[in-house]
Amino acid sequence: MDQIDEYEQGERVRAWLKNNGSSLITGIALGLAALGGWQWWQGQGEQRKVEAASEFLAYTRASEGEQTDKALAHAEALRQNHPETPYVALVAINEAQRLLEAGKAEEGLARLDAVDASELDPAMAELLQLRAMRLLAALGRHEDVIKRLDAHPLPSYPGVASELRGDAELALGNREQARAAYEQALAALDVGAATRGIIEMKFTAAGGRLPETPEA
Repeated sequence: MDQIDEYEQGERVRAWLKNNGSSLITGIALGLAALGGWQWWQGQGEQRKVEAASEFLAYTRASEGEQTDKALAHAEALRQNHPETPYVALVAINEAQRLLEAGKAEEGLARLDAVDASELDPAMAELLQLRAMRLLAALGRHEDVIKRLDAHPLPSYPGVASELRGDAELALGNREQARAAYEQALAALDVGAATRGIIEMKFTAAGGRLPETPEA
């Protein structure tokens, strides 16, 4: 999962739902499986599944159509009537991104932190924390990023977590710690990973030296 950006995961689910509304149940089951919510899906009654899925689809369509008030109403219905579902976390992630783009990152962070992570699948809870750390970084609260990483090490996203730690340490002027974090991020990535080049640049900017490439 660390090879795929966490926001992209949510976007994939929303795009699938938007384009395949007629296959609602199957589509949402697949989306939840990809995001670690399969256990929740299996444990719910059929009617509860349909109600929660329909509400989330309505939220998604309103959000995609930039009908903010309508989307917020569906989001509130999910929070009130289906707090145990992974949809609440997905909505919070989407709303946090919208608020960030509107220059309201603090409100977005509060929206993420308001979700009861104890109700979530561990992988979904990690995804929520990861988005919160992104917002903290955007707010320049680098010490808080490190504190959250210490409290929530994000085992499902080792490469991303190490990169975040490196960015925070570098912003605080801790080049040695930043180098070590970037080195860990590189170790967690495949050689052909799309983000590898960026992390290599950060590693060298922090004073690290990449292995020399043998001549052909």
